[in-house]
Amino acid sequence: MFSKETNGLLHKSLGDQSLPLPLLVSQKSLRHDVDDLVAQLFSGLSLAVVADSNTEIALGAQVFRALKSRFDTRFVFLTPSPVADMPTAEWIARETSRCDALIAVGSGTINDLCKYVAFTAGKPYIVFPTAASMNGYLSANASLTVDGYKKTLPARMPQAVFCDLEVITAAPLRMSKSGLGDALARPTAQADWLMSHLVLGTAYDETPFRLLQEVEPVLFDSARGIAKRDAETIGLLMKMCLLSGLGMTLAGGSYPASQGEHMIAHAHEMLMARQPSAAESLPMLHGEEIGVTTLMMAQRQEMLLRQSPNLHPKAFPADTMKALFGDKTTKEAAEACRVKADRIKPAFKPDWNAVAQRLEPVMLSSKTILGILNAAEAPHLPEMLGWNDENVKAAVTYAPFLRDRFTFLDF
Repeated sequence: MFSKETNGLLHKSLGDQSLPLPLLVSQKSLRHDVDDLVAQLFSGLSLAVVADSNTEIALGAQVFRALKSRFDTRFVFLTPSPVADMPTAEWIARETSRCDALIAVGSGTINDLCKYVAFTAGKPYIVFPTAASMNGYLSANASLTVDGYKKTLPARMPQAVFCDLEVITAAPLRMSKSGLGDALARPTAQADWLMSHLVLGTAYDETPFRLLQEVEPVLFDSARGIAKRDAETIGLLMKMCLLSGLGMTLAGGSYPASQGEHMIAHAHEMLMARQPSAAESLPMLHGEEIGVTTLMMAQRQEMLLRQSPNLHPKAFPADTMKALFGDKTTKEAAEACRVKADRIKPAFKPDWNAVAQRLEPVMLSSKTILGILNAAEAPHLPEMLGWNDENVKAAVTYAPFLRDRFTFLDF
């Protein structure tokens, strides 16, 4: 599925960490191969096929029919538009408790739920993606909401990813545009991560980005193909999503793909969860939000690098945080803020010219990012998501207090 050079890098990197490379199969159609593919890994096991109303139609029913005559298989049907939160994960765990392995059929939410349940239950799982909508298929973490607080939790990689490119290409265009938004976070996330390394001495690894160097420029240059539902472009997007997920696994966390841009989106999501009127608005896809916040973050990074910002710990605004995010979130955020503040030496003044010289080669200009989003006909402004100015300002202002990651939001 990947080039010889990429496979070599993957095997070397994953081998160093004693992590087996998942079986990756990508075909125009898997219509006649589902049971044989699964049997390579799960022969003799009882299976739970997990899908929702949309992914059942796209591929789930087909996967279930192919497996039930050959395996002890049950279908676990999630409610329409399921939420990746702890109650849903616990429900899936109960429904699949008598099964030996999980088969996730879906994209972001279903994959996160299944990988987390598989990890906590000590069971293997396989994923059949239904869209190139996000980069978490091969990451060893899951993004779940716990008590109203978006958390990155330990999970496990699937033993295999089986991609039916006809199904993935036929997914709603919004989902492919969402995947592009997630992919576009690479330059802003890398700039934040590298800046933290240069300024505070935190860990940093180039390997996740070397995995992407063949695919990313071609994908971004052909972004118009996403809006046109071009099968080759969407196949390239799927490859980028998989490689990005592997990069997170190699890094031991979401660092190479999720920094300030994700923190803004998560903060906004948490704000909206506490606003009753938000339930009436059109739900946004995660990657649509990340495309918009990535553009915001790129503009901020460019501006701050020109200004040589001051570095000092910010006082934790406990009362405001409690009013915006609630008591439990505020307690966890206060600890994250303390950890981050402890790393910052008030008297330390970095050489911003030297920092900028290191960051510029890994960044994409905000103008370039805007051009890619426009070519794909994807949202690029907060108002295109239905976000109002007050919530956007609050998300940008208070996002840095929600995690211990040091990003350009801290200036």
